[in-house]
Amino acid sequence: MAGEDRMKLFTIAPAFLILAAAPGEPLPEQRDVPARVDTALSHRLGAEFAAVKAEKIEQSGDLPGFVACGQVSENDQGTALKTERFFVVVPGNFAILDRDGGGLVDLYWKRYGC
Repeated sequence: MAGEDRMKLFTIAPAFLILAAAPGEPLPEQRDVPARVDTALSHRLGAEFAAVKAEKIEQSGDLPGFVACGQVSENDQGTALKTERFFVVVPGNFAILDRDGGGLVDLYWKRYGC
């Protein structure tokens, strides 16, 4: 897949995921977005996390809703904290983590100025 085609795919992919994950879901109020980010990360990690540091939350200019980026720390078998970056789209509980590889977090962080 050519670089330009790949970039187009990454541009439209979140919109398709939002439609699939939250069809008809109304946009939340901005004050409710941090809690929705926590929910998306909790669903994605499947466990309690120790801390979320949202570095940026803003209404998206090209996606319906909000985007958020930051760092999340989770307990690693009770001995230490494992920290990684995230990118979340609200509504839809769509979360990308560093562990997803392929430079996805880098791509979205760059695109949305995180």
